[in-house]
This record gives sequence, structure tokens and C-alpha cells, in this order.
Amino acid sequence: MPFSFRGPIAATLLAGTSFSAQAATTPLDKEADAYLSALPITGATPESVAKRCDETLSLAAKAKAALESRKGKASIDGDFAAYDTLSLILSDGSSEMYLISETYPVKEVRAAAEACLPKLSDAATGVNLSRPIYDRLAAIPTAKLDAKTGFTLKKMLTNYKLAGVDKDDATRAKVTQLQKEITETGLLFAKNIRDDKGDIPLKPAELAGLPKDFLDSHKPGADGLVHLTFDYPDIFPVLDFASIRETRRKVTTAFANRGYPANEAVLKTLLEKRFELARTLGYPDYATLATADKMIGDPQRAAQFLEDVNVAAKPGADADYAELLAFAKTVDPTITKLERYDNSYMSNLLRKKKYAVDANEVREYFTYDKARSGIFKLIGDLFGADIRPWNTPVWDKSVTAWELYDGDTLVGRFYLDMHPREGKFNHAAQFPIRTGIEGRQIPIGALICNFPATGPMDHDDVTTFLHEFGHLIHSLYSGHTKYGVQSMGNLQWDFIEAPSQLLEEWTWDYDTLKGFASNAKGEPIPEELVKKMNAGRRFGEPGQWKGQLAYAAVSMNYYNRKPDFDLKSMYDQQISRYSLFPPVPGTHAYASFGHLDGYSAIYYTYVWSKAIALDLFTKFKTAGIRDKATAIQYRKQVLEPGGSEDANVLIQNFLGRPLSLEAFKDELAEK
Repeated sequence: MPFSFRGPIAATLLAGTSFSAQAATTPLDKEADAYLSALPITGATPESVAKRCDETLSLAAKAKAALESRKGKASIDGDFAAYDTLSLILSDGSSEMYLISETYPVKEVRAAAEACLPKLSDAATGVNLSRPIYDRLAAIPTAKLDAKTGFTLKKMLTNYKLAGVDKDDATRAKVTQLQKEITETGLLFAKNIRDDKGDIPLKPAELAGLPKDFLDSHKPGADGLVHLTFDYPDIFPVLDFASIRETRRKVTTAFANRGYPANEAVLKTLLEKRFELARTLGYPDYATLATADKMIGDPQRAAQFLEDVNVAAKPGADADYAELLAFAKTVDPTITKLERYDNSYMSNLLRKKKYAVDANEVREYFTYDKARSGIFKLIGDLFGADIRPWNTPVWDKSVTAWELYDGDTLVGRFYLDMHPREGKFNHAAQFPIRTGIEGRQIPIGALICNFPATGPMDHDDVTTFLHEFGHLIHSLYSGHTKYGVQSMGNLQWDFIEAPSQLLEEWTWDYDTLKGFASNAKGEPIPEELVKKMNAGRRFGEPGQWKGQLAYAAVSMNYYNRKPDFDLKSMYDQQISRYSLFPPVPGTHAYASFGHLDGYSAIYYTYVWSKAIALDLFTKFKTAGIRDKATAIQYRKQVLEPGGSEDANVLIQNFLGRPLSLEAFKDELAEK
């Protein structure tokens, strides 16, 4: 997007149908709409970002003061609508700053956006702790509200209670300070991970077994060594294909020390501040606070869920491990036990022998461009989406922009920033940019990933791509509710991964893959190869989920107590409790476990959501995985409502029954 400078704010104005003039009913709404119609995420300078930050804070303060001073009878159309506009200003203002801080090519601009985020967090805390606003919302009559609006209002009031709005002035002041410190600490935690690009020097001979395309793109430097970074396209092929065990160990060790030692003290501070916040608000620990408004309800139920899944996964995981170890000994007789850095490599070799699936052969059918085309087509086939190029400026030449239509109706817009570069967010995620509201604002989001720009792409990468795209379409399709606070972002977090995990199933479907997966000769992926991929798919899966249980246990046990423990000891203990593969000696992987900030205690979400996803998928399996009627029903009953209904209601509406964990347990037991 280069900026066009219009007045005091450097901004690119969105063309077309982003806003509807008739939607604004008050002067403040019109001012907010004009502010949000600018999208200043390209052509930025540190000064323009700082100015935009000030504009956001000023407008939010104005909206907050207006709402706090309202008199007379409280109403949905007056007070709640004003609250929604205030929330929109702060949430979308924060979204654009987060995007800039994690993606902008200029370091100084990223730093300016990072400096703004604690200020916006402080302003949001001020809203969350405003007793006058809470009192106005609590006074709104509920008898004649429709079900979705009533649910949303009740949820917002619950959020106010969880934030501490009912505490005395001194307590609210302390909460405000703690929230600011937590935000600043979390930003530093993420920055230390993002900025640690790594340098793993290896002799060319140490890369034995790597595919030719990898070797061709990783030539030795002047010192005769190949220098790998911590970017995923550098790391994962080594773990998959390097035949020298010491190479895999060396790369795994370096990668598992990202962010260390810088994040040792930072993470400790984050845990301490969140524990202090929970105690200040009257909770025994932060895990109890974090789960209070989730589907799972409390840390005890979450812990029991982890144990239940572990019981279901253990027999299959133990059997797979025994088979893999026996196989590994035939490859390398020196192996007496499997280490973390053996898993992918040995599993690939075993699948090649047992199922005739060669991971190196499979990746020859996938590239980024093919995957993108295939995913666009799949979303069109299932949900009726028509994805077209969006002619708008972007913040880096590698970024592409798109619009999603349903017939002639614009559903939403999005950016794809999909390849590694210096200073960029180094994981894979969907970033919201604009919250959609029916008749007022079109939703806009971005996928920020790190896939290879050229050459072959792992099937796992394709699955990750579709997973993140699932978050994106959820955000876009849910961006047409009556209020912004009803969007997907306000759905219970332990449901939020389910729609994305559901879509992963289509990357194993031959009818889907044959439409875009082809080799360099243009030959489509053979059906027999896809059958073999599926035959070998379940090998190691119970163990993979035990690995996710391990990360969930780290997340929960870091936050369910006073943080007076040694970070490494607790991490190693929880990983060893569930995972088949112990931590590699000398590593400190918690220093780069980014979800310890954003997801805090609730990383169990990934396992819980997987159970939901597989339950939802039972209906697709019955009707046919590409049955459009079922997909449209799913879109309308699960995706489009966003956070306007309880997640349990969404599940009930689609399946015609409550959530069941049986499909997940069956998959873990399946051989």
C-alpha cells in the first residue's frame, strides 16, 4: 500500500465498498468510520506511525468520555452501539499496529508500532475498568433483546467482571499498571524470538541426504560453510532428510535455543506479572482466570482432559514408538533410544519402506503457487467463494492482495505475506486488520507465514497453509454481524482452532489434491500415491498428539501456580510427562514458545479444538467430503455467526447434538 498523504494522517484510503455512509448514526460514528477507512500499513515512517498512534488514542479517549457521560435510559441502540464503536477503534487500531510491528520491512517503523501497542493496551484497560461504562451497559433492559444481542451483552458484562471493574479504585489502578507491564513484556518476548534469526554453520558434507533443490539454494559461503538460519524452510528439511544424525542434533539444538538467554528473564517476568494480576483480581492463579470464560471452564477440567486424551493416545503411541525404534536400529545400530531429532527422519524412512511413501517424492508435487491456487479453488468449491486480485498497494513486494466475493457481494479482503524475510514474524498466523460489521465495514485480514517462495513445498506446509486460511475465512465470513464485538475474535478461544483443524482434512483428499498438485512435468499427483500417503498418515499420530499434550501441560503448569519454579526444570518435566521424546540436553525451548504469551495457560486449545474438528467432520464424512450443501450449512451455522453465539450452540446447530469426543478417541485408537 505506498502511502498517499491525505491531511494529518498518512494513509491509503480503501476504494469501493468498505463503508456504508448510512450506517453511521452519530457524529462520533462518522468520525470513527472516516478514521477506520484509512489503512496506514504501507509507506510508513516512524513519525507517521507515531502520529497514527496519537490519532487512535485521541479518538478512543473522545469515544470513551462520550460513553461515560451518557445520561438517561440506557439502551442497546445508544449505549451498546457506542461501546461497540469504542471497541472497534481500539481493536482495529491495535490490529494495524501489530501487523506493522511484525511485518514491516523497516526496523525503525516496526519499533514505532511496538512502542504504540502498550499505549493502546493501556487505553483498552481503561475501558475494561470503567465503572461508568459498565454501569451503562448493565442498565440496558434485556427483556426484548434478540438472542444473539442478549448473549453478546451478557458476555461483555462477564468480561468486565473478569477484568476487575467491580474492584475499588486502588485495585483498578494496580490492574491498569499490571496490564501495561504484561503487554510490554509480551511484546519483548515476541521481539526476542522474531529478531533471533540464527546462524548454524555446517560443512557441505554434513547435509548428506538433503534434496537437490535444498542444496542448490544453500551454497557454501566464502568460508566454505553453509549457513542456515532459524527460518522454517532452512530447518524443517534438515529434520526430515538429513541422514547424518549429528547434523540433525546440531540443528535441533540450535533451533530449540531461539530467544535464549534473552527470554529467560522476560518469560519469568511475564509469569510473575500475570500471577500478580490474577491474585489482585481474586483468583488463585492465572490459569483459573484464563479459563473462566472458556468452554472448558477451569484448569482442573483442562488437566483432566489432557489425561483423558493421554489414556486414549498411549497404546497407539507406544506401539508406534516401539516399531519406529526397531526400524531405526536397522538404519543406525548405534541407536538405543529415539531422540527428538530422530522422529521426522526415521518416520519418513519407515513410511517409505512400509507404505511406499517417499516424503521427497511427495514434495515434488507441491509448490507455494500451486498450493495457493488449490486452496483458493477448494474454498470456492465448498463455500461458493470467488477470490479475485485486489489492486491495492502492499508493504513488501512479496505480498499479494485479494478480495473474496460471494456472487456479486464482497465478503472481505485479505493479504498474503507468505515468505521469510529479515525482521518478519517467523511462525504462521492469521492477523486481523479490520473487524467487519454488516453495512458498515468490510472485514480485512492477513496471513503471515514463512513458506519457501520457490521450489518444492512439503505436504505439511500445504496443510499449515490451509489451516491458517481456515482462520482467515472464519474471520471474513463472520465479519457481517450486527456489532463488531460479535465477530470471530470474541468466540471462546478454545473453539477458535477447530474450523482450521477441520479444513486440514481436505489436504489428504485425492479429489482435492489432483486439482493442483503436479510435478515439474505437469503430471498430477497419482491417486495411488495419495492412497499411500493416507495409509501412512496415522503412523505416529498418537505420539504427535502426546507431543501437543506436553506443550499444553507446559502452558498450564507455568500458569496454574506461583511462578517460583525453575523454567527449564518445569518445562523438561512436563515435556517428559507426555511426549515420547525427551527435551534435547542443553536446550531451552520455552524461550521461543511464543504461545506462552498469546495463549498463556490455554495451549490445550489445540487438542480440545482438534476433538471438536473431528466431531464436526463426521457430518462431512457422512455426506461426502466435498458435498457443497453440507459445506454451505457449515459456513452459515458455524463460521458466519462468529462470536454471536456460544460455541456449544454452534456445534449443536450444525451436528444436531452436543459435542462428543468419541471421533477424536477413535482416531487415536485407529490402526
